[in-house]
Amino acid sequence: MKKLSAAGLVGAALNVASGLVALGFVLTLLVMGIMLAVPRFSPVPVEWEVNASWLGIGTSMTIPVAFSIEPEAHRIEAPAIGVDRAEILNAHGQLRFPSTNGPFLFGNAVLLMVLFAAVSWILHELRAVFRTLRDNRPFVPANALRLRRIGFSIIAAEIMSSAIVYFENRYAVTHFAASGLRFEASPHLDFVVIVLGLIVLAIAEVFAAGTRLDEDQTLTI
Repeated sequence: MKKLSAAGLVGAALNVASGLVALGFVLTLLVMGIMLAVPRFSPVPVEWEVNASWLGIGTSMTIPVAFSIEPEAHRIEAPAIGVDRAEILNAHGQLRFPSTNGPFLFGNAVLLMVLFAAVSWILHELRAVFRTLRDNRPFVPANALRLRRIGFSIIAAEIMSSAIVYFENRYAVTHFAASGLRFEASPHLDFVVIVLGLIVLAIAEVFAAGTRLDEDQTLTI
């Protein structure tokens, strides 16, 4: 019973995640359609948010930014411990600003839909693997290929995410100026996620070896 309960819980979680991703994709298409239609038919501006940190879509924008604070503009000190000069480097935050429909806004929408599609595909592969585990057939030939795809997709998604953040940071560098702040843009990969992708690839090889052993055992019998 415990195994069935665990299986039901994992299956339900994957189904819910797949549903949420599909809903997000549909809502993105819907909001983009509204954004195109409202300015033509409504005399009153409609305000909503685009949070590019989470790739949400709307008529205002919030993008992730990286910056340093110029020490000449903002003096930082700690007399209690004898420090008379300190600097804030590699700070991260979010920059909100009004936006009109244009390439940057629609570029974020396209990236969002690509991300939703990629996550949906990964969840589809995970559900397929899980079904074989639930049916006590883990070493089917397709599972090793599915896990390889998932591992490579995790690594590719992290690279894409890093590229998106760099793209947003670069946009701030080239379009905004702030007194006492210096906007910065540099690529940053989360190596924990990369290692996770490599672990999935290693598990894929374990499944491939298990599949070969299972086939050999079947032939022997």
